[in-house]
Amino acid sequence: MASVTDFEQGQEFTVETGGRPVSLELSAVNPIPASPRPGGGFSLMFRGPRDIALPQATYRLAGKSGVHEIFIVPVAADAAGRLYEAVFN
Repeated sequence: MASVTDFEQGQEFTVETGGRPVSLELSAVNPIPASPRPGGGFSLMFRGPRDIALPQATYRLAGKSGVHEIFIVPVAADAAGRLYEAVFN
């Protein structure tokens, strides 16, 4: 089970989609203090490229902390890219 210590802001992850790799930067790690989850809850915000829109789904994200199966949801887009959120509550 993933824990908040597996993730560090600024960490780069790669996800394969449509036969090509897409880079996602972990832009925020936020604890969820009132979570009943063992070890505590947290949310992750990832920033990806503007020109590739990932639909909400579970992806295999590979980074320096290993490979994680994470359900991400698109939440915003701006000139710098697209934002995706994952919640572990």
